[in-house]
Amino acid sequence: MSTPLRGRRILVTRPAGQADGLIRQLEAAGALVLHRPTLAIVPCEPDSRVTGHCPDWLVFISPNAVDYGLAHLPLARCRSTKLAAVGPGTAARLRHAGLPVTVAPVAGGGADALLAEPAFDPGPGETVVIVRGKEGRRRLQSALLTRDVELREMAVYERIKPDNTLAIPQEWQARRLDCTIVTSQTGLAHLLGMAEPGAIEWVRQGRLVTVSDRIAQAATAAGFDRPLVAGGADDDAITRTVRAALQRENQ
Repeated sequence: MSTPLRGRRILVTRPAGQADGLIRQLEAAGALVLHRPTLAIVPCEPDSRVTGHCPDWLVFISPNAVDYGLAHLPLARCRSTKLAAVGPGTAARLRHAGLPVTVAPVAGGGADALLAEPAFDPGPGETVVIVRGKEGRRRLQSALLTRDVELREMAVYERIKPDNTLAIPQEWQARRLDCTIVTSQTGLAHLLGMAEPGAIEWVRQGRLVTVSDRIAQAATAAGFDRPLVAGGADDDAITRTVRAALQRENQ
């Protein structure tokens, strides 16, 4: 078996329960992985619900929106409603639940990727419900309002900061960290807040891999050197970027 990351030390900051696949891929490539979640995802009671007429579109903003939103949606009676996902990971979660996906970006992800899909075409007067977490960016909402749609939102989860520090083992801090993986701007902010001074300097020693230019810009402002952006937020895309980055260092 090829082990291109043999002995490389990688810090993964994804929430508990959402990093298992990525960790397995990295370890299969030979990496030593330290998992320290900088986000916790918790469900919340929706601040609005789909009642009355079925919407024309349901847009799922993340896999978490699928996990925590389906129980609150009348999909059994809304069979004509079109389902959109902001990325391939979210689309896969919908399909795993047995639901048809009308449109989703095949690579990458995010509001701009979905808006660029020709099949995502809500028109004036159509009802669009965005299933999302609390807070977050408003890029998709702003773009849809310019199309004169009837926009509604349903917040079904929130992201909170874990109530602890990074707790980096001494044997890890004694060695150079090769790479840190951060997949949200909130997770990056929490990472900086959870790390003690010595730990954050240790984290900055290695490359940072993330999933959007926006997060990379925030990481640069926080003192990380040349963050790398994966081609998507899925496990395969992140692992490919980590491998390519660390193999280039070897050369």
